Formats: sequence, structure tokens, C-alpha cells
Amino acid sequence: MSFTIHNSKRSLFYFCVALLVCFGLNVDIFKDYAFLDAYELIYTADRVDNFHSLFIENGRPLYGLWCEYLYGYFFETITELKWPRAFATICCIIFSTQLFKFLTSIGFKTFESAIFALLVLTLPTFTVYFAWSTTSQIPLLLITNFYAGELLLRGFSKEKTLWQLVIISLLLVLTSMFLYQSTATTFILPFLIKTIKTNDFNLKVVKKIIAFTFVCYLLYYLLFKLTIIVSGLEAANRTSPNLLIFIKKIIKFFLFELRTLVKSSGFLLFPKLAFAAGIISFFGFFIIKIKQNISLYFSISLVLILLFCYSPYLLSSQNYFSLRTISTTAVVVLFYQFYFIRHLVLKFEKLKFGVPFLAITLLILSFFNQRKYVAGLQHKEYAILKKAFEDFDINNVDKLTIIIPKHEHLQQYGNLKNGFSDEFGHLSSARDWAPNHLFSQIKWEQKKSKTKEEVFPVRNIIVLKTNDTLKNYDLDNTINLEALFEAKFPKQ
Repeated sequence: MSFTIHNSKRSLFYFCVALLVCFGLNVDIFKDYAFLDAYELIYTADRVDNFHSLFIENGRPLYGLWCEYLYGYFFETITELKWPRAFATICCIIFSTQLFKFLTSIGFKTFESAIFALLVLTLPTFTVYFAWSTTSQIPLLLITNFYAGELLLRGFSKEKTLWQLVIISLLLVLTSMFLYQSTATTFILPFLIKTIKTNDFNLKVVKKIIAFTFVCYLLYYLLFKLTIIVSGLEAANRTSPNLLIFIKKIIKFFLFELRTLVKSSGFLLFPKLAFAAGIISFFGFFIIKIKQNISLYFSISLVLILLFCYSPYLLSSQNYFSLRTISTTAVVVLFYQFYFIRHLVLKFEKLKFGVPFLAITLLILSFFNQRKYVAGLQHKEYAILKKAFEDFDINNVDKLTIIIPKHEHLQQYGNLKNGFSDEFGHLSSARDWAPNHLFSQIKWEQKKSKTKEEVFPVRNIIVLKTNDTLKNYDLDNTINLEALFEAKFPKQ
């Protein structure tokens, strides 16, 4: 009992420290902006009759409900989107506290557990979760699926399987898949971390976990197909597994995604140095394990688990890498690197003074990632667009043309050296669904209307790319975003 009380106080203290550190490093999320999909969702959530259709077609009907209430009822203005971002950040901190508590419970020291749990919050994946209201459900699912993993560990570790714990775990994981499939494999983390710590590789438990995963995926697929039939819709192309794409994505994972993950939060600011340090610590982990004479099955599993964690994405036909879909794998890669550094510190005690320096460096890098490439950048873009859109007079105007910039606009004009996917270092308005919905949203907010009646309908806005050859649009009723950004963003 005394241990439980002591452990709870220790976890509460860690949570408070993580809260201060995390909000301090990600203070830009409280600024006014939306981000990519959020520009469309906040405007369409309660204005479009078939709002749920796209979510159902993509196998995420519960996510559709989440978005409807999030954007349609609770938060209706761009300024209010800071609150779901704050909610997501708190959930990330709770998930980090779960990791801290679990690590200490299986024998890791308090300081090293705190270091790892804090470093999880510096991962680029979590930087996206902090900054994007559209991913605010993901950290909550990380919490529930990690808890499902703890239940599963208890249920499968006994001589006799505790089926009530297994069933609860299955329901939690299955529910999460209808919100966001990529978080499902988070349940593997407790088993993996404990197995690495103890070197006790239980093949029977591994087989049970594989069977459990198969049942989860099968039930999800059957329920998804049933939902499609009942709704009378067609499943999106990316929901259908494709063997050729599956093989290509596995190869691509080891050639590209894994290269990105080992760099951690230095992947944009110091990519070469981060890669060198990251790849040494990553492969160093495997060298340590081989020297510990682990079994062949165990060795192979430590590699395959990376693909297992990424399997929801690998099984889809989507072939677009984004950091928001790879959280579990990112945590595993970081744990491998952390384990190697911990081993060096235990072997060479003088190195322990470098651990706080390394942790502080990664924390600072995550701060600059957020400020320069994500939330800070999105706020700056929003401020520019808000002023331009508010100043545009819609009286006697029934049509509007918006010319959007190229995806690599900031890199092309020397404003930012690097960018990644659509999450880091890129303008939201480079996507053709963002600026038109923002314009209509701004005009609605400007009028301060209490109804959801459109002030300037989205259907009256034509979005053109800078390389479009159409020249018959009215210059007086055109907003050229590329020219606007070229004047407003200074070169680095």
C-alpha cells in the first residue's frame, strides 16, 4: 500500500513537471490559427448534410461524430481551436505519465524513467498532435490503448488467460480503430518494454498477442464492411489492402521512414548530425541485445515489431508518409535509442552528466520545431490571410478567385530551408480546400452572425494553382496568395 501511495505521488509530481515543460515549449499552440483540414472542418461540420459520409468511407465513423461535435457545437471560431489543442496536449502528457509510471513499476529508476517519458513529448509526431486540432483525438487513444496493453499484459502473463481483461482490451482497441486506426498497436508497448527490460521473451504470450491482433483487425474489417453496406456508401480506395503496395511500403519504411524516426526532434534543424547520432544509438541497441545472447526469435521480433506497430498504415492502400500516423513506431525507436544510452551510462558512469544535456537539447529542438515549422508558422500564415480576407469587400461581389501557392512555396522563396510532409514547414493554404473555407469562415466571424447561414458561400469561390493556365478570371475579384506571401514572409 505504501508503495502504491509513493508511486502515485511520484507520478503526480512527474505529471506537473511535464505539464510545465510541455506547455512552455509549445506555447505557440495558444495562438490563433487553424491547420490544414481544420479550416474545412470548422466551416462544414454543421453546414454540410453528408458531413459523415467521408469519415464512414474511410472507416472512421466515430471520428466523424467527434469532428461534428468538436467543430459544430463546442468550438465554432478559429480562436476557439486553441482549446482542443490544449486538450490534446494534456492527453499527451497523461500518456507520457503512463509511460513514466509503467517504467518505474518494472524496475527502471525514477530519473531515467522521467527522461524517457519527457523525450517522448519531444518527438516530431507529438509536436503535430500538440499543434493540430484535427488530431486531438489521437493522444486520447494513445492513453486508452496503452491501458489496454497493460490489461493484456496481465491477462496473458498468467498461467490461465484472464479473459475479462482480454475482452476489455479488445473493445478498447476496436473502438479506437473506428476513430483513428494508426493508434491501435499502442497496446504492444507495455509487453515490448517489459520484455526488453527483463530479457524474458515468452513465445506463448507473443502468439497470444498475434492472435489478439488478428481478431481485432478481422472484427474491425467486418464491422467496417457492414457499416458501408448499411450506409449505402462506397469504401475509400485506401481502405482496401494491396499486396504490391504493402511490399513497397515495407521497403520504403526501412529506407525512408526509419531514417526520419532515428533523427528524433533534430530531423529538420540538424538532419545530418541527428541522423549520425540517431543511427548509432539505434543499431547500438541491437548490438547490446545480441551480446546478451538473446534468442533468434527475440532478435527477429525486435525488428518486426517496428512493422507491427506501423501495420495499420502498411495494410492500407494509402502511400503517403506523415508523422501523425507513426506514433507507436516512433516511441519504440526512441526507446531502443534510450536503452542504448542508458546502457552506456551504466557502463561508463562519467557519461551520466551528458544525459541531461542531451535531453535539454532535444527539448529545445522540439521548441524550435513547433515555433518555426508548425504552430508558429501556421499562426503567421493565418494572421496574413485574416487581414487580407477581412479587408476584401464582398459587397456587390458574387464570385471570388483565390490563387494558392505551391506546396514548396516557403522553400522555393528561401523563407524556410526544410519542410516535411504537409505537417512541418508548409503553408496550409497550399491545399485547395483550405483558403476557400477560411475565407467563408472569416466573413462569417466578421459579421458576428449567431446563425450558421453562409455570408459568402464556399461554392462561389474558385481556387486556382499558380501553374494553372486559366487567364480569364477577374483580377478585381482575385486574391493572389503567392504574391501576398512573397511580400510578407522574409527570406532566411
